Amino acid sequence: MKKKGPFSTKYDPDKLRELINEGKNAKEIMKELKIARYTLNEHLLMLQRQDKKIYNIEGLFDFSEERKQKNKVRKYEGIYISPKVLEQSELEPGDTYEVSIEKGKIILKKRSENKE
Repeated sequence: MKKKGPFSTKYDPDKLRELINEGKNAKEIMKELKIARYTLNEHLLMLQRQDKKIYNIEGLFDFSEERKQKNKVRKYEGIYISPKVLEQSELEPGDTYEVSIEKGKIILKKRSENKE
């Protein structure tokens, strides 16, 4: 087995080459090597430089799955207001509000009687 790379303790050119030749996609390789997408990209560049060969890893540049995770809609009942916004307002957890939309803005009007 060849010496591991100087830039990353996890860089293993033989293992990466093997996974690519097996047809593994980016997600599978990242999981097996326990590395992030950015790290896999760096390792691929080092391997390509070393082998003087171009490798293609399916899904390496497909960020749609990561974007879905970042933009994932949380399933809350009601409106979620971050703690930071709550600190800057007179809103209290558990208060009830009438909600309306006016000119593209969400308007909250505190109900005079809060129901449990």
